[in-house]
Amino acid sequence: MRKKNTLFLHSVSSPPMMLSVRLLPLLKIIAVLALFTATHIALAKTHELKASTTTVHRSFFDASLTPVLTIESGDKVKLETVSGNPRYFESLGVPKEKIPAELYAAFEGVEGISRGDHTLNGPIAVRGAEPGDTLEIRILSVEVRLPIAGQGFRPERGALPDEFNYQKDRVLWIDLEKQSVEYAPNIHVPVKPFWGVIAVAPPASMGRIPSGPPNFFGGNMDNSDLGAGSTVFLPVQIAGGSLSIGDGHAAQGHGEVCLSAIETSLKGEIQVILHKQQHLKWPRAETPTHYMTMGLHTDLDEAARMATSQMLDFLVERKGMKREDAYMLSSAAMDLTVTQVVDGTKGIHALIPKSIFKK
Repeated sequence: MRKKNTLFLHSVSSPPMMLSVRLLPLLKIIAVLALFTATHIALAKTHELKASTTTVHRSFFDASLTPVLTIESGDKVKLETVSGNPRYFESLGVPKEKIPAELYAAFEGVEGISRGDHTLNGPIAVRGAEPGDTLEIRILSVEVRLPIAGQGFRPERGALPDEFNYQKDRVLWIDLEKQSVEYAPNIHVPVKPFWGVIAVAPPASMGRIPSGPPNFFGGNMDNSDLGAGSTVFLPVQIAGGSLSIGDGHAAQGHGEVCLSAIETSLKGEIQVILHKQQHLKWPRAETPTHYMTMGLHTDLDEAARMATSQMLDFLVERKGMKREDAYMLSSAAMDLTVTQVVDGTKGIHALIPKSIFKK
């Protein structure tokens, strides 16, 4: 491999006489970067991480957790996540023979009948990741893998706690062929799967914290725009990053107003890329069509302010705009969307279309 590198660089450093000498350093850099990228892609591995009693943690984040998988930057991971404690489905009258055996295996030893939505695969360590770096998580694919799902609301939770101050749960069945849920007679909800929780570990100083409210390291963002084809950028807080993913949603509206989505088990593939010394204060993301910034706060007004301010940061840093011009562009072309209002820390995400930028 080294011999090939030398030959490649030598061919670039011996250009035709008509080529300007001043271009040679630039061509050398381009050649090295191209070779490095090609080699990096060729060496990237694909790992598998299925939900099991030894590969998940439930409903918390903790920097002291030992990674269950260590990967290199650029590697891909095929994931199978679970949502749905079988005892929860049994309590709602589902016969054991209709509950997938995978759920019994993944929830072995778990007490109680809680649905267990935040059963999180990981942590996944990325070799070389350090505080001050950024992890790029490309969601290459995500789809429903089991037909059974659950949904419910709880007292004193959700957007309308005064009206629905009691508990209700239901089982929903997903038609995997039609990719839809028959929610009621003549009401069919199309499947649009995504993982509600995507997070790196918090700083060690925070200790063990619940996974319910999202934070600056990501977490339970419940952002239905982060499906297949999207990319999430998270600021690394500890060595290795310790990425966790789970909380599978078959479908969810912006807002998630009753408290939960159609919670189910998913499968998919991600690619994780490490960016050295590209520190972010808060998560960012991209969809195939939009750039996205996020505001996370107990007050929706403050969340909107945060999402807007971060979009201005992005436009200044990445598009070379003056901040005052970015402010006006955002008013003309940016959408503020309510992510969710039910996780204590509420979410607003700002979206600006990629199509308006011509380069």
